[in-house]
Amino acid sequence: RAIQRENQLTTAKISAALVFGVLLGTAAGLIGVGGGEFRTPILLYVIGLPVVTAIAVNLLVGLLTVVVSFFRRFQLGLLNGHSVNIALIMSATSIIGSYIGALLTDRIPEKPLKKVLAAFLIIVGLKIGLEPFVEIPITFTFTLGFVEEALLAALIGLAIGVISGTLGVAGGEFRIPALIYIFSLDIVAAGTASLLVSIPTVASGFLKHQNMGHMNRNATVIAVVMGIGSVLGAFIGASYAGVVEKEVLKVLL
Repeated sequence: RAIQRENQLTTAKISAALVFGVLLGTAAGLIGVGGGEFRTPILLYVIGLPVVTAIAVNLLVGLLTVVVSFFRRFQLGLLNGHSVNIALIMSATSIIGSYIGALLTDRIPEKPLKKVLAAFLIIVGLKIGLEPFVEIPITFTFTLGFVEEALLAALIGLAIGVISGTLGVAGGEFRIPALIYIFSLDIVAAGTASLLVSIPTVASGFLKHQNMGHMNRNATVIAVVMGIGSVLGAFIGASYAGVVEKEVLKVLL
């Protein structure tokens, strides 16, 4: 009975899904990420979903968020030819990585998976929170030929794809620095390119989780409600991507 009560949908849970969907979707649209790292604690501890279900829901909501964020940024012209080429290469291997990552969730017991997820969230939280205060001196520059650039993009895409499928995140927090420091994209173009890569990556991971039976009716309702809020928030956030001070936002998040 206790488990049944925990799994029941309540007005409070649905309302929380909508409100946090809007708030975190706005933040995701501003920074250029899917927002999965921000939603995970809400799905686990506010709404009370099991880990694998939370991962699947997070991927579905993330897919809706990154699609809206990307097309809004694209509409505003926040993309260039070089970033598109890198994004397309990354996308190809990210799809494979995300599929592999989704398979791994069935091979890792729930408690260890939750610990891995917690460790990942702590690392991401520290990274985002400390970025405005810690300046990383870049004393080197990469001069990459087409082949080297393509190979690096493919490897990075594969690695972050595995993280995405396993933990239910888009991986923008790690993809964006790579796009800036390795491929010399500016922060806005990097965020937009990262969103483009995130679309097929997150879609691949979600479809595999769906096929593995990690979604149920209640989870679908939560995903749809949070997805609606996230789409609205992502549109708002992406619209102000070139205006709002992102360093302040990172500290708040």
